Amino acid sequence: MNAPVAEWQPVKVAAPLAALRALAGLVLVAMVAVNVANAVARYSGAYVLVGADELLVFSMVWMVMVGAVVAVAERSHLNLDLLPLRLKGRARAALLVFQELVMAAACGYAAFQSLMFTLKIGRLGQTSMGLGVPMALPHAALLFGFAGMAIVALILAFRDAASLVAAPASAEARR
Repeated sequence: MNAPVAEWQPVKVAAPLAALRALAGLVLVAMVAVNVANAVARYSGAYVLVGADELLVFSMVWMVMVGAVVAVAERSHLNLDLLPLRLKGRARAALLVFQELVMAAACGYAAFQSLMFTLKIGRLGQTSMGLGVPMALPHAALLFGFAGMAIVALILAFRDAASLVAAPASAEARR
């Protein structure tokens, strides 16, 4: 059930994941450029990049959440695999479905809480101190990330459950 990405990803999923991966890479390159420009400006005394640190923090949060969605979709996220490595066949597949459902529930709950907070902070009209960015924007990164992870985990769970149901029971299970 822990198949390589190419084995389980339909074509419709591979392109958005590649786009998200590219987006995270571009954001990282932009962050490095802003950080270098900020360092040069700060230590030369020539000018000050107001809000550069703020921009870097907001960008990092977005990049982490985009990367988390990609990692879940590619099944390359950190996990505790002591038990799945010991199990074989249908038992292992069933455990993976259970883990994916737990992940979907936990991320769904976190997404809901993120939505409530993002809406609340948006209604308050709070903006960042340096750039004046509405604070709902950086907080929406958590909503995007948790909702994306929940959706991907649900897709994986349903896909794995369908293959578990469709797969014939092994000879060992029939004994």
